[in-house]
Amino acid sequence: MLSISLLLAVGSAAASPREDFFPDGEGERREYAVALGFGEARLSGVCVVKCMEGAVVGSLLNEFGIRAFDFRYDPKRGRVRLSNLTAFLDRWYIRRTLRRDLALLLQCGAVSGERVVRGRSIRLCEDGSLELNHMRRALSYRFTPLDPNRDER
Repeated sequence: MLSISLLLAVGSAAASPREDFFPDGEGERREYAVALGFGEARLSGVCVVKCMEGAVVGSLLNEFGIRAFDFRYDPKRGRVRLSNLTAFLDRWYIRRTLRRDLALLLQCGAVSGERVVRGRSIRLCEDGSLELNHMRRALSYRFTPLDPNRDER
């Protein structure tokens, strides 16, 4: 009896629906405070993401309003396309890693608990932010939703 209830509890936790962290409805827009860590270097700013024509389109701006890069995620193919990268990010190995990490974040969304997928740890933090740690390359990404009801001045 106990083993059946444990099996049901574990099965229901594994099959728990993922929370829609990123926009998935046509025209839906969300904003996030973003912190990217590249070893000793840090990049923080705002990411604006919108669902357009079946794809998720976004732009990451640093705290001074300078665009770091734009991306477009195609959910049917599971791929991310990067454009308008700043000079220090425009290296083939950085582009490849960014593409793969963003694709994984956008595919997985937010699921309670921590899990490891393809050498990357993804977790939903208590404050509602989504965090990805790329274990091999010592990179970290943190997306914290911004309050949509805040005063815009």
